[in-house]
Amino acid sequence: MIKNYYSLRKLGKPYGLTYSKMAGVGLCSLLLCASPQVALADVAAADAIEVVQQTTKIKGTVVDNTGFGVIGAAVVVKGTTNGVVTDFDGNFEIEAKVGDMLEISYVGYKTITIAATAQHMNITMEEDTEQLDEVVVVGYSSTSKRDLIASVSTVKAEQISNMPVTNLAQGLAGRSPGLIVQASGGGINSKPAISIRGGGDPIYVIDGVIRSSDDFANLAPDDIEAMSILKDASATAVYGSRATNGIIQIQTKKGKAGKATVEYDFNMSLAQPSIWPEKMNAYDRAVYANIARENDGLDPVYTQEALGHFKNGTDPLNFSDTDWRSLVLNDWAPQQKHTIRLTGGNESNRYYVSLGHIDQNSLYKNDNHWMKRTNFRLAQSSNIEEIGLQVNATIDGYRQHQTHPYTSTAWDYYRVFSHINDKAPYLPGVNKYGLPYNVTDNPVAETAKDAGYNRTISNVINGKGELIWTVPWVEGLKVRAASNYRYYSSANKAWRKDAAQYDWDSESPLYANKPVLKYTSSNGYAFTNQAFVEYAKEFGKHSISALGGFEQYYEKNEGYWLQRDNYLFDIDQIGIGDANMQTNGGALEEKDAYGNKTYPAETEAGRAAWIGQVKYNYDNKYYVEGSIRHDGSDRFAPGKRWGTFFSGSLGWVVTAEEFMQDLVEKNILNSLKLRASYGETGQDESAGRYSYMTTYNYSSQAFVMNGQYQPGFTEGILASPDLTWYTTKQFDLGFDFASLNSRLYGSFDYFYYQTTGYLTSPTAESYLNQMIGVSMPKIKSNSEHRRAGIEMQLGWRDNIGDFNYSVSANLATLKNEVTYLDSDRIPGGLIDGTSPETIKCYFEEGQPLWYMRGYKYAGRADDGSPLYYAADGSLTNDPQEGDMTNIGSGLPSLTYGITLSGEYKGFDLTIFGSGVAGNDVYYGLYRTGWNNFAKGIYDDFKSKKLPDANTVAGSGTFWRSSAMVYDGSFFKIKQIQLGYTLPKQITKKAFVENARVYVSLDDFFTFTKYPGLDPETTTSSFNGPGLDKGGYPTMSKVVLGVSVTF
Repeated sequence: MIKNYYSLRKLGKPYGLTYSKMAGVGLCSLLLCASPQVALADVAAADAIEVVQQTTKIKGTVVDNTGFGVIGAAVVVKGTTNGVVTDFDGNFEIEAKVGDMLEISYVGYKTITIAATAQHMNITMEEDTEQLDEVVVVGYSSTSKRDLIASVSTVKAEQISNMPVTNLAQGLAGRSPGLIVQASGGGINSKPAISIRGGGDPIYVIDGVIRSSDDFANLAPDDIEAMSILKDASATAVYGSRATNGIIQIQTKKGKAGKATVEYDFNMSLAQPSIWPEKMNAYDRAVYANIARENDGLDPVYTQEALGHFKNGTDPLNFSDTDWRSLVLNDWAPQQKHTIRLTGGNESNRYYVSLGHIDQNSLYKNDNHWMKRTNFRLAQSSNIEEIGLQVNATIDGYRQHQTHPYTSTAWDYYRVFSHINDKAPYLPGVNKYGLPYNVTDNPVAETAKDAGYNRTISNVINGKGELIWTVPWVEGLKVRAASNYRYYSSANKAWRKDAAQYDWDSESPLYANKPVLKYTSSNGYAFTNQAFVEYAKEFGKHSISALGGFEQYYEKNEGYWLQRDNYLFDIDQIGIGDANMQTNGGALEEKDAYGNKTYPAETEAGRAAWIGQVKYNYDNKYYVEGSIRHDGSDRFAPGKRWGTFFSGSLGWVVTAEEFMQDLVEKNILNSLKLRASYGETGQDESAGRYSYMTTYNYSSQAFVMNGQYQPGFTEGILASPDLTWYTTKQFDLGFDFASLNSRLYGSFDYFYYQTTGYLTSPTAESYLNQMIGVSMPKIKSNSEHRRAGIEMQLGWRDNIGDFNYSVSANLATLKNEVTYLDSDRIPGGLIDGTSPETIKCYFEEGQPLWYMRGYKYAGRADDGSPLYYAADGSLTNDPQEGDMTNIGSGLPSLTYGITLSGEYKGFDLTIFGSGVAGNDVYYGLYRTGWNNFAKGIYDDFKSKKLPDANTVAGSGTFWRSSAMVYDGSFFKIKQIQLGYTLPKQITKKAFVENARVYVSLDDFFTFTKYPGLDPETTTSSFNGPGLDKGGYPTMSKVVLGVSVTF
């Protein structure tokens, strides 16, 4: 084998052939030999064209900048499907007319368009360095990919814009290594939880300004020019404390010089649940119930006569067979999305305008649950070349209207869908007249047209102005100033009204409760001011740049609510309600140092920072960068508010070294860049609001006087005047490479995060806080949390004649552990169980972050009762608190994604999938009763995998055990999209520059062992991942779309 390898190398050397070029010749030859009919058909078509159009044989040679022939380059007569590929020496012959425009393309080289000549054509292709020269915005400055030494990955916005997502966050799963996207099911405008490398919520930077997660989620994908995921300290530290958990950075589209261009995009989709576990009908459930009783030595519950009624439907009142899903839900949920954009201008003045609208409907049959959102964006850029001044202005915003039914028994997905899934099939949903039957928790009534509603209308408008002055008399000096102002308002009207229900043989309505009306209104504004001075200079082989500046942030919010109860009339106006039942209060939410929520009517917050950054490289080979930020937060007392944090990074372009040039010239290794970074960032999240001050809590029922409650104040937690920043240390080591003429490319990163100094409260064992009656103040502790992992990305892009294709994959691992905790375990998210017990997630020393704590299920005893493992490993049927242990973790230890794409003569195909592994899901959907289990759960009881049903009914211990914890790993084919771009000779006749149509299947295929609705239908809260409470299922979608450019 080795001998043949060196013989091949020797054969190619005299002709300047690289291994990649020889491989290309072999592959092209194989394809041609495999398809002789296609080759002959092309020759016959060419002969016909020659007769009609007097074509001739155009001959030429395509070489690279070293003079070697380019093998497999596509040579196409522009605007037609007439094309050939170059041979072993880069030669080609094509039937065309003299003067026809030939388009020559090959992966890794710039596409060339040249007129055909009668003489032999010699064409030299240049390497395409556009990807290396692509500008990436990192922090408050930008750099090229070639010079980037931070851990940054990019996401192509066009990959998301063609998906029927209602918010940007839904389309990010699997797009970038280290980006963890945990969906919380489907539903209207559902927002998944996002983390970078297993941290908390990242920040979202849009056009250089930190914006809210809602602003990011509601941003129209068609308005995005570039999206970057900033992961290590060298990329994030310059943004300070809020960037400790990483940054998702967005650059929106700006106007482009040239003629005015109008683009219109439209897609519509129909969605249905991707996974619906098979449910038991009433007859099968009755049969299983009899079997269960017989297994316990008891008489059957249902007689043969009763079974006959279930099977034949002869007594629908007493022996109904209700399919609650089909009774309440449609088979499909429709959605439409429209976007129109206008751009144009000249070098002095450019503009960009966009308008988008989304109309999303739910599965609910009565069309009373939907969301409509309209986005807009206007961007203007003007250059005053005489003085070197650039003026940028942007205004963007959205209006969103969302509504959901609201009754006294159901007001969210958990209630509605738990009733759909858990309601017994033997109970009727409608009476003999088809009206909602009078039974508790009837989802037919809860989603009826005459049910109440919970309606929210949100408005956001954001404006940014920016001045960039390139100082004429100092080369490389820029002064930049920007100001951003955001205003929002939100109005919620919650009309809690029970729909009419009816007895079996009655048409007289019954109402469970009197209506209640609550208005909630909030508004606020925030502004960010920035001022920077930048300097960049090249001298010889040296390149240096520096940035310094100041940033300040301030926000103020107001919010109030007003409520009246016991409405006697069905009129949803506040003045109609009983004035004696009127209540009101503040509508905003703040948390103290212990996470206790308060609801003030007004809040404000402020931050400020001094920022510095220096970059140096020598000969585009050796790189050194550093940043520093002096950060101030109003969460701490004066004198403790400021902290200084820093980062540093090194980079080495190994392929720029002389000893690597042989590999570079042979295209064995086109680029190899090593990089390392270290940084420290501050955190203030757990400080809470006003923890450094003495606080008092207001109570409207502080004491009783003369038989009536009187208002008053109680003392809050003790002040913590010494409270200050705690720190996260970050280390990253990685490399980027490209090989085989940059067709093979990839990257690798190892990361390590260590957060120390968590702000915790002393425990009761050491202090007398229980005696003094108030909580002790929080202090800086030695508590520590570590997380580490690796990230990899690998891709291949190439073409075979007119067929261009690419394959890319990414994966990331994550290991996290709380290594030290000064206080007791800290409770997080939970699922309510049989009172007083619950399944709950915890933050505890020696355990993964927010693990599930419960009893370890050991199987069933001989008498059918459940067994558990005690702390010493023995078996018990009566576990105690000390026997509880780690029964699962909702955070995945592995995330990955893969994308396949191809293009051929106007057709394009994209297949994208993503998955997770190493995570657990608590199957809490069916824990509350025995009425309407999925068939798989019944099978587990029947097969004796689970204990006898009668021994665990109402048992909080069992439902708090690992019996209901399942492997949550899955792989989803998120999208299969086929598109076709119409030929320009056709579209130009209709005055259309470009037109593309496509059809797509999104989230249609899921591979998992999880028996529930969907492994993604879980809680997405950071402190309670992996808890399946039940809810709106994840949806599969059929999508049709069109994109047109005028």
